[in-house]
Amino acid sequence: MRNAAIAFSLLLAACVNGPQTTGDDEPTPYIVGSWKLTSVAGAPVLGGTNPTRTLTSDGHANGNGGCNGFGGSYTRAGDTLTFSRMISTMMACTRPGFTSEQVMGQEHRFLSALNGQVRASQSDMNMLVLTASSGEALRFERAP
Repeated sequence: MRNAAIAFSLLLAACVNGPQTTGDDEPTPYIVGSWKLTSVAGAPVLGGTNPTRTLTSDGHANGNGGCNGFGGSYTRAGDTLTFSRMISTMMACTRPGFTSEQVMGQEHRFLSALNGQVRASQSDMNMLVLTASSGEALRFERAP
């Protein structure tokens, strides 16, 4: 398992493009940081899954979908974030009280909604809503 984690880290480092933001498109501090998913299309996340996303000031995005780690890059233009195609591990997972289909279904919806362009909005510095082109809203709270 340790070798798989090391291999994933090396693959991620090799595949992720460098910073892709310039000038006025620099990510602002309100988006930069670690975010914990609280709901997908109004449905709360499954207990024990803890999906996260971290956005860095140099255009990198990574996290965990509740089972698998993922990473890639993003650019920002106004309130639009454009994510690169993310790479991820490909494990199947279960969590107590939930089937593999439920856990993996939630992860698939989370990762699919964050492919390509999304609209970012915030009601305060600790909440972030990313709305996919499909209209599906992902709500996040700032992670400690």
